[in-house]
Amino acid sequence: MNMARARKVVFALVGLLVVAQFIQPKRTNPPVIPSRSLAANIRVPVPVQGILRRACGDCHSNQTVWPWYSHIAPLSWVIVDDVNEGRRHMNFDDWENRQRPKLDNALLADICKEVKDKGMPPFSYRLMHKPSRLTPKEIGPLCAWSQSFGTVTLPRFEMTP
Repeated sequence: MNMARARKVVFALVGLLVVAQFIQPKRTNPPVIPSRSLAANIRVPVPVQGILRRACGDCHSNQTVWPWYSHIAPLSWVIVDDVNEGRRHMNFDDWENRQRPKLDNALLADICKEVKDKGMPPFSYRLMHKPSRLTPKEIGPLCAWSQSFGTVTLPRFEMTP
């Protein structure tokens, strides 16, 4: 490829990235109503509440901390989609609004497996959020609490809005 053509391609890509910045997804943090939370409906030990808030809260609560890079397209599209998907799957701040109440125990029991298998928090999140990385000392109480809901493992399926 000659230099003139390479410059045109680079300018076109930069132009696309600039235009993409104007197409921003909606980053929301719905209101938190304490009486609707997981802890208001199910006994959650204080240390476990802290672990869930720190390691899981950005995607599984209404209290997402939106980092600076969540405002840069196309990364912003992926981040907002991940948060929305996490909230649909399990939202600790809106536990009363569950769509599948019969799966509650299975969802909670599955937390231990997901953490031990390093499926949660996802690697890409742990990479950028060091505090979300769980130590064996934290995994112990989290798993003890999670496994108190049984040993049911959820089937893998796509979530629908």
